Amino acid sequence: MTTATARAARLKEQSRLQTLADYGVLDTAPEEAFDRLTRLAADLFDAPIALVSLIDARRQWFKSRHGLEVRATPRKFAFCNHTIQLAAGETLVVEDANRDPRFQENPFVTGPPGVRFYAGAVLTAADGSNLGSLCVIDTKARPAPSAEDLRRLSLLAEMVVGELELRHARRLGDEKQRMLELAERMSGVGHWRYRLADGQVLWSEEMFRIHGLARGSGRITSAKVMSFFTPEDRATVEALMAEAIRTGQGYNFEFPLRRSDGEVRDVVCRADCILDGQGKVTALFGVFQDVSEQRRTFQRVARGKARYKLLADNVADVITRIRLDGGGSYISPAIEPMLGYRPAEMVGRSADSFVYEPDRPLIQAVLAEMAGGVEKRTVQLRAAHKVGHPVWIETHLKLIRNAAGTPEEVVAVIRDISRRKVMEGELQAARAEAEAAAAVKAEFLANMSHELRTPLTSIIGFTGLAAEQPDLTPLTRNYVERVGDASRALLATVNDILDFSKLEAGQVTIEPEPVVLSQLARATLDLFTPQAGSRDLTLTLDGDIANDLVLAIDPDRMRQILLNLVGNAVKFTARGGVTLRIHYDDLCAMLHMEVIDTGEGVPAAKQQRLFKRFSQVDGSLTRGHGGTGLGLAICKGLVEAMGGEIGVESEVGVGSRFWFRIPAPRADPEAAVAEEPTLARPALNGVRVLVADDHPANRELARLFLAGIGAEVVEVADGLAAAKMAMRLPFDVILMDVRMPKLDGAGALRRIRATPGPNAGTPVLAFTADASREQVAQFIAVGFHSVVSKPVDVTALIAAVARAAAASVGDQLSEDVAWTPRSAM
Repeated sequence: MTTATARAARLKEQSRLQTLADYGVLDTAPEEAFDRLTRLAADLFDAPIALVSLIDARRQWFKSRHGLEVRATPRKFAFCNHTIQLAAGETLVVEDANRDPRFQENPFVTGPPGVRFYAGAVLTAADGSNLGSLCVIDTKARPAPSAEDLRRLSLLAEMVVGELELRHARRLGDEKQRMLELAERMSGVGHWRYRLADGQVLWSEEMFRIHGLARGSGRITSAKVMSFFTPEDRATVEALMAEAIRTGQGYNFEFPLRRSDGEVRDVVCRADCILDGQGKVTALFGVFQDVSEQRRTFQRVARGKARYKLLADNVADVITRIRLDGGGSYISPAIEPMLGYRPAEMVGRSADSFVYEPDRPLIQAVLAEMAGGVEKRTVQLRAAHKVGHPVWIETHLKLIRNAAGTPEEVVAVIRDISRRKVMEGELQAARAEAEAAAAVKAEFLANMSHELRTPLTSIIGFTGLAAEQPDLTPLTRNYVERVGDASRALLATVNDILDFSKLEAGQVTIEPEPVVLSQLARATLDLFTPQAGSRDLTLTLDGDIANDLVLAIDPDRMRQILLNLVGNAVKFTARGGVTLRIHYDDLCAMLHMEVIDTGEGVPAAKQQRLFKRFSQVDGSLTRGHGGTGLGLAICKGLVEAMGGEIGVESEVGVGSRFWFRIPAPRADPEAAVAEEPTLARPALNGVRVLVADDHPANRELARLFLAGIGAEVVEVADGLAAAKMAMRLPFDVILMDVRMPKLDGAGALRRIRATPGPNAGTPVLAFTADASREQVAQFIAVGFHSVVSKPVDVTALIAAVARAAAASVGDQLSEDVAWTPRSAM
């Protein structure tokens, strides 16, 4: 199935499930209308079982069941799940399930109730969605029913759908009635109807509330309605009704009404006539609204206008009304302390004449926009003080339209923001200073990465070489291995600090790519197999994902999160095991992952520390486990950078469950990149390698690693020496430290490429302690062939050199293919 076809199928299924949900029938009580139809179907087909089956996302649920006790079964075992794949009006017949490959292994065939015969007609909604089926079932094999019998079954299915539609319509009608009642309550509008034939008056709920009556307080008659008005108003209302009955024309009135509790309210009535086929009035209907609050509001508005003028005359901000031709019709007295003008001095002058000359085009353009219909604008500009100096102001403009809706004038509120502008200038300066500090911090992190990782390269490398020596005493070997373990622990601490610093600085980018999730999860657990095995811990991968599920996620960041969570779980679990559980929600494209352990657990009072930087549950000097306290903070930062969330549930003595969920849309399986198999170390016999590094120990380490498998190594101590050496001798590969005195690695690379010589096209590898994804991309962009990170991994170094050497002669190096280096040609 192609990706487009699969997507179309998912959308069709989502639409079908939504239609089923709209009917509101799932998990409802049995209804006789449906039960009659299943009994009829069982009787017509002489079948012991008949069902009205509805298929949702995970189950088959029976709205009606005859001859079967269960209310639901898993969808994957449902015969009706096959029926809903049919076209509208079609039927599915299984004469003997034991002989049908689709159902031979079905638990409802091999076990109770022992289904053998099945005939189902699809239930198709009005929009074409298949909701389920009406089916008859027998525990004995039977021949296929006749075409006429199947037609009858389809007809019964149509009747089931009709009942569903009727039930749906009733539910929608009830909802509309409730919405009408809600709308009346919210708007305070009630409706009524007066039937002339018998004088019956019908009121809505809101009509009772307006009149102060409880529903059920007696029959409402026209005489009772009139009793709520004064005698004078009653006569007027009766005359209006009589005229409406005579002419067939509606009427309006607005009178005070005395409620049953004695309170007087102002009401408005709008009425119209209902006519029969001969044009005779048969009834009056209309709406009633209590407008007492609106009246009070209008009165408050009138009082507010008076207060507005008082406020405008005394508020600190300037309030002005500006005609769209630029002239002013009003300006408040606050203009004098702001610009030095009295309001009388501004009469007859255009608004832009009080704007600082360089900013006049701006205010003219804004007024032109508002004349064109722009409702609101806020603009900052400089006004001209009476004595000549500019004053920064912020002006909020609102368009006023006349009764016809035509733009008429603008109301402007003007505020002096001179002090704010000074503060903004100071803030911009502070921001520039902060950005400079951030740049210094970034440079410091880069330097720290280099300065810490460079000696660690030597420590880890030489201890590894020393540990491989066969003549070490057991005690010496133990000492060397302890130095190696301590070095790797220090490297992990350095990595945590640098990763967290990059997260804080916003320098971590998320780059999703197609990933086979099951492979990534298994590979992560496999890394902890030795550690778990040494402590008799079980590692389990659990979940409901397919082996070929491909998601668009960042594999490196995901692996980093899982390594932290699984590593912590293994570290803090003394017995039992660790489970990595995965669930993928296809409907909302969310990936849920849990790491569950049977460790010591975390007290509830201390769980809040877990995701905070430099925080550990046990921070004492006597704690049993080391670490920086940054691992979970890094996980939290990465998960949130992916748009997800992370949390923990834990019980002391029972264990912990760390979980996270992130958005993870499906990806094209064909685009997923398979993991490259690990190859044996290739021989580098005769390959000439130039190693440039200002640290002698690093040069020596690279020489030992490379020369040990046949390479010829030449060493230099800085970038300038590397460029000079590259002009003299041909090399197959150049391993170039990035940070060196006299000339850095990038500068040396540019010089080698720019100067004709024997190594103008030789691959140059960046040898660096900063091998982050972003930095690697930058190194490749400036011309490096690839990157070798510090502390150096011997396998990674040899593989990188081998690939580069092969590229320099146009062949791929492998164990099985003969290859001749440049020096042997």
